[in-house]
Amino acid sequence: MATTYPMPKWGVTMESGQINEWTVSPGDAVKEGDIIASVSTDKIDIDFESPADGVIAALLADEGDDVECGVDVLVIADDQADYDAYRASQA
Repeated sequence: MATTYPMPKWGVTMESGQINEWTVSPGDAVKEGDIIASVSTDKIDIDFESPADGVIAALLADEGDDVECGVDVLVIADDQADYDAYRASQA
């Protein structure tokens, strides 16, 4: 199964975050807690950690994009077979 994940909200006043850099690419295996991106908000720069173990299936926002909290920014597949199925469904 592939699951979408939104831009987290790291503070009560945070409305959006700018993706400075993705440190992963589609096809990369990740573990929960791995740093997958650096994000800037109006107050802080923070590391975006992977919310789950799996394979990065898609990055839904580009570096430099300012993304509202709650908007999906990535897709993580449970394993390689789910990654392959997700990628095939997007073709």
